[in-house]
Amino acid sequence: MANPADDWKIWLVINPAQWLVPIWIAVLATVVVIHVAVIGGGKYNFLAAPAAVAAK
Repeated sequence: MANPADDWKIWLVINPAQWLVPIWIAVLATVVVIHVAVIGGGKYNFLAAPAAVAAK
């Protein structure tokens, strides 16, 4: 196992100033895709729930 005292060296490879915004954009895109997929389905679509209840 690596020496925990050397963990700071990862920041020499990964520059947070350069990679933080692209990571946020990727996470936001993932969240949007998941929400669209869930709301697009029938089981958890709370947007169409009043219409489905009124139709019964």
